[in-house]
Amino acid sequence: TMHHLTFIILFFVSTSLVAQSTVESIPNQKLINGSYVSNPDRILDNATVQKLDTLLAALEKKTTAQVSVVVVESIGDEDIFEFAQKLFTVWGVGSKGNDNGLLVLFVNDKRTVRFHTGYGLEGTLPDVVCKRIQRDFMIPEFKNGNYNAGMLAGMQQVEKILMDPTYAEELKKPEGNEVSDWVGFVIFLSIVFTPVFLITYIVKATKGRFADSKKPEYTPY
Repeated sequence: TMHHLTFIILFFVSTSLVAQSTVESIPNQKLINGSYVSNPDRILDNATVQKLDTLLAALEKKTTAQVSVVVVESIGDEDIFEFAQKLFTVWGVGSKGNDNGLLVLFVNDKRTVRFHTGYGLEGTLPDVVCKRIQRDFMIPEFKNGNYNAGMLAGMQQVEKILMDPTYAEELKKPEGNEVSDWVGFVIFLSIVFTPVFLITYIVKATKGRFADSKKPEYTPY
């Protein structure tokens, strides 16, 4: 019927509007015009791309580390980890001798940003540091739709670390509130459970029954 035909047409039109990128379809701007940013779906504005290019070009000149930023709307059902790994390999991000490349892949419909590092940068940019950069500097902006600000903030952090690797140690440390929360939790447990343990011990001691320390009872998760 006409109704069903209209629905089918609208379905195909709506799905075709969502551009799905493949490893082959994403343009390697470094080879095309020397840019460090591939932004085929225009998610980032031109001003941000220019700022990122200036920052990353200076970074490569000073450290030889090469950073490629890829921002796309969708990669369909592809796994973002495998996609980033394949793109990194196909493009050959970083110098061959040092393998000091970093691919930053942002996929909008997956609401995910992925850092893929070459072996030469894994010591300076381990997963814990990459996740801290994403969590503290990028994702808060992304959640508000500020993709330009989030990507720029993240790459500024990458620049600081690669220019001064000791800065990465600061990002590895737990935050002050994380430490205080943990200490508070331990104190709470001590206050609550210490009297219970003491009472249990006294009761068992008076009855002459003690748990066999060689056969502790483990509680499964």
